[in-house]
Amino acid sequence: MPSTLFTARLLGYLVGLVPLGVLLLLFRQTIPQPIGLGLVAAGFMGSIWLQQRARARFPYNFKDRAEWLALGIYAVSVSAILLAFNTL
Repeated sequence: MPSTLFTARLLGYLVGLVPLGVLLLLFRQTIPQPIGLGLVAAGFMGSIWLQQRARARFPYNFKDRAEWLALGIYAVSVSAILLAFNTL
């Protein structure tokens, strides 16, 4: 069960990287605005949907190590994306 919890949480978090990445590309004006806004909306809705399904099946319990591990990997991923974006 902890690996299932970890996978569900991590997928819910990582889908949230889609709107973040697209917003960063929109700020650089590398993709057309209508396409970018559509991708942001789809990624945002997908992230909310996955998080709601994961929370219905696995209620949040931050006493569980898998919760912190998924959140930590997400935080490192966001930091790496922002760092890579700023260095380009």
